[in-house]
Amino acid sequence: MKNKVLVVDDNPKNLQVVAALLAENDYLFEVALNGKSALKWLEKTKFDAILLDVMMPEMDGFATCKTIKADPENCNIPIIFLTASHDIENITQGFANGGVDYITKPFNQSELLVRLNTHIELKKSREKILDLNGWLQSEIQKKTEEITEANNNLKVAYNELKKLDDAKTDFLNTISHELRTPLNGIVGSINLLNSFDHEPHIKEILSLLNTSVSKLEKYSYTALQISNLQLKGESQLALQPIDILPIIKATIHTLKLQYTEKCLEASASCACTEAIVNIDQQLFRNALTALLECSIIYTNNGNIKVETNCQYGVIHISITDDGSLYSDKDFKHFFQSVKNQNYQFERNNAIELYLAKIVFLLHKGNIEFNNKEDGKGTITVISLPLAKANIK
Repeated sequence: MKNKVLVVDDNPKNLQVVAALLAENDYLFEVALNGKSALKWLEKTKFDAILLDVMMPEMDGFATCKTIKADPENCNIPIIFLTASHDIENITQGFANGGVDYITKPFNQSELLVRLNTHIELKKSREKILDLNGWLQSEIQKKTEEITEANNNLKVAYNELKKLDDAKTDFLNTISHELRTPLNGIVGSINLLNSFDHEPHIKEILSLLNTSVSKLEKYSYTALQISNLQLKGESQLALQPIDILPIIKATIHTLKLQYTEKCLEASASCACTEAIVNIDQQLFRNALTALLECSIIYTNNGNIKVETNCQYGVIHISITDDGSLYSDKDFKHFFQSVKNQNYQFERNNAIELYLAKIVFLLHKGNIEFNNKEDGKGTITVISLPLAKANIK
């Protein structure tokens, strides 16, 4: 089936050029001269991607993008901005409103086609994962109901469920590998392009591409971790008694480059001399790193503080930042499922928070997400039980 693209531009000549390029490359397409016309198209037609001009009268590209992303029926369509501006603020505003990429005018035709194809393929890959995940969950539910009704062959039923679980894990591993294969190709191409001299705006594009690919790769790995933990639960943990204070300090140090690049200050303080906890060291590091990276991502200036104290057999790890707030204090809507239909760039929807939640709950601990009382940042508190030998 041919991919269908909506092209939105108030300049008829630009529309003609893009439409001719898409037609030559076997795409189906529709055109709109303004944002309102684009929204009308979306009411009656499904598209695989949208090429959206930024500067348009009445309703500019940013407002159009924001409206599209607010619609659950269309929020997953990748939107690529077409802009004559090289201004970083405009580019940032485009990503903040839900865009996945941007191309500056006059554009290179080959570059436009490569980016368009990449985002369409990534969208389809995500949809396949979600569809198959839903199908597998449905199959597991059917098998569970059969066990309840029959109640005479539990061992056989358990083995069947195990096979489905293994099949799901194998599938997600395969999908993760398949996603990384094209990503590696993109990374290699970017590295090759970086070996040549380019104009400053081309360097900016390459930098943005490299950042986007890194985020996609990280998302794939994190999603796979979540799936494995959901399927195998505590059996996935390799628990051993470890003093976690050095791990906390080492994790902060590992992220030094990330927070210094944003001119952020990070500090750690501890009211304990020792905190022995039965943990899976790698998963603990991954979860703590995920939370700190989330603070770094959503903090543009200010401080990130990590404070620990031990009380009544429990260690409390508090991560405080001056970043953007959680839009809702009730996180149940997010933590019920990875299949979250809201893909807006909001802190509540960071998959890192979901991974950390699962990890600390499996360790018999808890995690709380709150905004500061002064409304200038957030506080994340992790609580874990100390090993019995460490309780005084």
